[in-house]
Amino acid sequence: MRFALFSVLALLLFAGGICPAFAQDPAQDEQAGIVYEVTIEGLDGTGELRSLVAESSVLKSRIDDLPISRAALERRAREDEEIFNRVARSLGYYDAVFVPRIDDPATPEGPVRVLVYGDPGDVYTFADVSVRAAEEADGQGQIPADISLPREDLGLERGAPAKSSAVVNAETTLIRLLQEQAYPLAELVDRKAVIDRDAKTMDLIFRVDPKGRARYGAVTVEGNESIERDYIVRRLPWTYGAPVDIRALDKGRRALASTGLFDSAGIAFADEVGPDGLLPVTVTVREHPPRSIGAGISYSTSEGLGTRAHWEHRNLFGGAEKLRTEVTVAEVETSLTGAFTLPDVLVTDQTFTIETGYIEQYTDSYDSESYKLSGRFDRRLSEALSVDYGLSLERSRIEENGTEDRFTLVGIPLGASIDTSNDLLNPTRGGRTRLKFTPYLESLGSTLSFYSTSLRHSRYFALDEEGDLVLAGRAGIGSIVGASTGNLPADKRFYAGGSGSVRGYALQSVGPLDAGNEPTGGSALLDFGLELRWRAFGDFGIVPFVDAGQVYDQELPSLDEELQWAAGLGFRYFTAIGPIRADIAFPLNPRDSDDVFQVYFSLGQAF
Repeated sequence: MRFALFSVLALLLFAGGICPAFAQDPAQDEQAGIVYEVTIEGLDGTGELRSLVAESSVLKSRIDDLPISRAALERRAREDEEIFNRVARSLGYYDAVFVPRIDDPATPEGPVRVLVYGDPGDVYTFADVSVRAAEEADGQGQIPADISLPREDLGLERGAPAKSSAVVNAETTLIRLLQEQAYPLAELVDRKAVIDRDAKTMDLIFRVDPKGRARYGAVTVEGNESIERDYIVRRLPWTYGAPVDIRALDKGRRALASTGLFDSAGIAFADEVGPDGLLPVTVTVREHPPRSIGAGISYSTSEGLGTRAHWEHRNLFGGAEKLRTEVTVAEVETSLTGAFTLPDVLVTDQTFTIETGYIEQYTDSYDSESYKLSGRFDRRLSEALSVDYGLSLERSRIEENGTEDRFTLVGIPLGASIDTSNDLLNPTRGGRTRLKFTPYLESLGSTLSFYSTSLRHSRYFALDEEGDLVLAGRAGIGSIVGASTGNLPADKRFYAGGSGSVRGYALQSVGPLDAGNEPTGGSALLDFGLELRWRAFGDFGIVPFVDAGQVYDQELPSLDEELQWAAGLGFRYFTAIGPIRADIAFPLNPRDSDDVFQVYFSLGQAF
């Protein structure tokens, strides 16, 4: 069959005058350029090969750049022949043949016809794959017995098409596997591919130089000026003398970056393993200025104008001790808080924070004045998971419906968080989950005790590769048991409505209302939100959204009660520090006391 095909091609070549014996047409050469058309045949059923051949064709890509002579057109045809053969071999077609042919125009005014006929042949597949040590590393060509290199991890399954991309990926994976198994300086010395044209297979032989098994050696820190060396070393996820795993370097870089203390952080190995098997490590950092100030402004129809400012020192005594003060001045709240955080308390990656604050709130539900003091441990268990636990003391004076009450509350706040999102202010992938449970106990003269639980989750799905189109959703549920709603301090009840809740309704207005249509809050909460975030025009985006929620007087949410629904449209302006948000929302099933719409302005996404 192959002989017959080549016979036909030979006749076509002889009859049509293909390279190098191309027929000449002086009339065409006299023109400013030769107009031609290209046809590629013989690749039906080859899928990827046919597509890549068409994409890589010089004849096709330069068809509007007319060749000045028949000889120039011949050169393009020969160039395509070489390119097509390389493309075919990269996909495992090692017997492929491409033959170009140039015909005269069908009419004097017509284009020159260029035909490239291809015979792809069979696809070669992977057969035997072996990894051997380079001769200078091991005279017997054997890799160390402690190295595990499963073939499936290399992506070279027996019988799979012998694509060059698979071989290149396998080379990268091979070295990475060695680096993960205590051979961080391993190198690929050689790769040999053996083609069996009878069996239509490829055998691969990789030769590597492991360069010696290594254990973590001494750590040298460079570039630190005010931050203690010990603090930096404690961020590194390995111990002295342990077998080296290259993945720990990536974790160490991320751990240093997450502190917010460095503009850059790099970790590198020495060039050689020492005679004792130890490999020195160098950490190079560039410190970020430890002090910062910040401010923000927000506005909503029901909450009015609000401003917030903070000052922070993230390296107070050289060991990443943090002091932060924050002040809020708004129509619904005035507050002054301060927090001092110590790192690595009792264990690495556990902080202890002492926080105190004075807060005044002025809402349609209540007015309050409170003093708070708390101590809290925050423990990071992994890159995504963290837990927190502590003790809090609150003294408050609350006025509700003309009645003033005073409360002293001792709480034991417990929480857990999972954060896999990729950005604080503008997440496009991942999710966030927060579980919080706080028992408030009878103590210090108080006879009130209750237990507050809440669970919130948000999720972000990028609908395109760039993250310009994102589907974002959130859901929250809460419950307070141990005391009726009326006996709970008003500032400890659940509320819904407002900028970070059910937009379209005034602040805290979703849920039970008193005789004067003022919100009373409740003992249970249920709310949802869904947004389609589209960065449509460069730095500008639009966000249609739907919110829903309800607050309940009983201890658990009830689906028998109708949710309050709202919909709206948001606008975003994306800046280097995060998106600026402007939302307008309309209640879909408003009550008589609800406004027609609500407007919100702030920094960052709604959730």
